[in-house]
Amino acid sequence: MSMDSSYQTLEGAVKKLSEIASTRHDPRYLQEYIKTGINMAQSAASDHDFTVLIRSGREMYRANCVFAPYRHIRKISVFGSARIRNDEPAYETAREFAREASEHGYMVITGGGPGIMQAANEGAGEQRSFGLNITLPYEQTSNHVVAHSDKLINFYYFFVRKLNFVAESDAMVAFPGGFGTMDEVFETLTLIQTGKATIYPIVLLDSPGKTFWLNWLAFIRVELVDSGLISADDLHLIHVTKNPAEAMEHIDRFYRIFHSYRFVGDSIVIRLNAQLPAQWVEHLERDFSDLILPGGKMIQSGPLPDEADEPHLDRLPRLVFPIKRGNYGRLRLLIDRINQTPSRTYSPPTHA
Repeated sequence: MSMDSSYQTLEGAVKKLSEIASTRHDPRYLQEYIKTGINMAQSAASDHDFTVLIRSGREMYRANCVFAPYRHIRKISVFGSARIRNDEPAYETAREFAREASEHGYMVITGGGPGIMQAANEGAGEQRSFGLNITLPYEQTSNHVVAHSDKLINFYYFFVRKLNFVAESDAMVAFPGGFGTMDEVFETLTLIQTGKATIYPIVLLDSPGKTFWLNWLAFIRVELVDSGLISADDLHLIHVTKNPAEAMEHIDRFYRIFHSYRFVGDSIVIRLNAQLPAQWVEHLERDFSDLILPGGKMIQSGPLPDEADEPHLDRLPRLVFPIKRGNYGRLRLLIDRINQTPSRTYSPPTHA
């Protein structure tokens, strides 16, 4: 049998298997996944490479099973030091914030460990908490809130865990912490700044009388902004506060009229919880003309044909315009201005 005929036989078998196994999804997705494995088998990939592929795929599958029933509920990821004791101000601040988030209808995602993570899970309660634990060379136990929860996920790979934090969150609140907390904050900022992740609120929350994040922000301004290493507009992606209620208000306000966005070709499609007054759209077009491609205009619209894969959002009005990509700090300001539209509309914390 020639190599070409062998390949055709293999491709036919993959297609048939995919069609049999894919009862809910387009079988082409499974075909591509299987083909990737076959291509690796025919390459110089090591056993370790295969282990990474298989294990990370299993972890993504497990995480999807846990999160899927709650995709219609907005979630806030909470980060901070595992070394914070329960008698420290930051612990009570984290617990208070998570309690308020739960009362506002949000769910909370933490790393599932001690310190700030435990405080946030305590505040939200087991029913509204997720724990994304990481397996480390030394013992790391889950906190008592999520230890026996069906919403506890144990990850071997940091990168899969981090991916789920970003993908499943609608906001981030960070408390004082070490390298891990800094890693999460900077990675989320990087992903949003580069357009690899959707903009959502990033709140840096100190306890009253503390200056951890104010000092951090001062460093960012002097060493990064003033040195030209980042744009001053990038700071619009960050909100620093010492008040849990203000942190919650900041997140609620973000979803007041704004719902979500996606890109379709050269255009951005901003889904809204309420129609905007025509005069307000004119103001937005004038004040944010730097975001619009030459010759473009902001128009209100219904769902576009390319959004057919999200029929549950068909009811939402849209604001559409051809966008100059790159300045996501300015896009965040546009979202803020949209949310200042004169209206009594308030969006509950749901994706539906």
